[in-house]
Amino acid sequence: MTRVVIVGAGVGGLGAGVRLAAAGCDVLVLEAAAQVGGKLGIARSEGHTFDTGPSLLTMPFTLEETLATAGVTLSDRLDVRRVDPLCQYHWDDGTALATHADPDATAAAFEALEHGAGQAWHSLLAQGKRTWDLSLPLFLSAAISGPIELARRSGRPIDPRDILAHTTLERYGARHFRDPRLRQLLDRYATYSGSDPARAPATLSVIAYTESAYGAWHPMGGMHRIAQVLSDVIREQGGEVRCSTPVARIVTEHGRAVGVETTEGEVFPADAVIANCDAADLYDGLVSAPKQAAQIAAAPASLSGFVLMLGVAGRTPGLAHHNIWFPRDYRAEFADIFDDPQPPNTPTIYLCNPAATDPSCAPDGDESWFVLVNAPRHGPVDWDAEGERYQERILDRLDALGLQARERARTIIRRTPADLERLTGAPGGAIYGTASMGPRAAFLRPRNASPAFERLYLASGSAHPGGGLPLVLLSGKIAADLICRDLQLAGSR
Repeated sequence: MTRVVIVGAGVGGLGAGVRLAAAGCDVLVLEAAAQVGGKLGIARSEGHTFDTGPSLLTMPFTLEETLATAGVTLSDRLDVRRVDPLCQYHWDDGTALATHADPDATAAAFEALEHGAGQAWHSLLAQGKRTWDLSLPLFLSAAISGPIELARRSGRPIDPRDILAHTTLERYGARHFRDPRLRQLLDRYATYSGSDPARAPATLSVIAYTESAYGAWHPMGGMHRIAQVLSDVIREQGGEVRCSTPVARIVTEHGRAVGVETTEGEVFPADAVIANCDAADLYDGLVSAPKQAAQIAAAPASLSGFVLMLGVAGRTPGLAHHNIWFPRDYRAEFADIFDDPQPPNTPTIYLCNPAATDPSCAPDGDESWFVLVNAPRHGPVDWDAEGERYQERILDRLDALGLQARERARTIIRRTPADLERLTGAPGGAIYGTASMGPRAAFLRPRNASPAFERLYLASGSAHPGGGLPLVLLSGKIAADLICRDLQLAGSR
């Protein structure tokens, strides 16, 4: 039986493990932390439960298809509820706007702010669909080495305009909307890949289409339940998932990965190894690959995040599941993150309030808030020194928004970029690895089949096709498919 060892029990590794176990492989997953999930973690305090990473499920078909390879139906394992509105946006002039999966409802909200913006939104979604229909089968669901291979696969040269790679997201938004508030809303999609909208390709506007087409969803019991279900399915198929088992190195011989050694000195031979970790940690830690390590170091790092998890007393009238408060000067926020790294003075506030959908996350009548602000990575900013001061600044901002955070908070858990680095292994706490800056950025992410060693594969948010829960599941699919091809297995279906 083919033995595959997976380093890391994040969603990419677990998703690949499900597919490979279903294909008949002997799967072993080794996780350093005490729980599965990686960034999709869980924290508890004073009766409150918090998801510590991704806060919504989009493109649920990626999870459905992963489980289906093992004959498992998503609805049999998880109670997944639609979240609507998708998000409630707020501006400092008092304007509020809700986006919805129903494109007409969102278009009406846009039209109320700017004449003609409703039709512009429909036009943007139509282009997003064209880009999506081209990208999903040719790029997002398969290994890729560059534009030439993409052209070969499609049967024709790819015009950058087809995938909106010819302009930035910021310029693209300015072509569609005059109102600065609507431009801000579109620019925010750059942060889904940890990037700056002034430098990120307009390709990222496709996210607006996917949210409208597939909706936003929440698994009852919390997002971390996704990782638990994937782990359970691996075990049910005869695989093994070991937590609290840090890996020291991936064993290589004659240019090929042949096993994994733990920090305790235990060696597990393997026919193939999947690295479900940050690519920088892989190439400058688990293996020695100076060329790949240098390429990653030369690429711009993605932004990080500063997180406060607050267990608050009582319910908040008008607070949706997903909420955003924009600052007056959005451009200054990205300058603080990428150009002159410092904690943004007035950052955008994202507040996830899962109790709006799932009351089980908090004691009766209370709420469990996950508050995230974009932040520069640890290193250029010493987040161990800045953490407490910045927490006070964010609490001040929440209070200024009328949320009475200090008065109502029963418990507060803080996670700085330095904490994210220690907890997840992401260098500097850069959530998405490298940022998506420039028209070729998508082709520069680390490949799923390592060019440094045979039988070594990558499945993570820092590798192709990118970060975010659905893309990480697709990364796991690609890695599993490559192993099935290279080892001549039946396939991950």
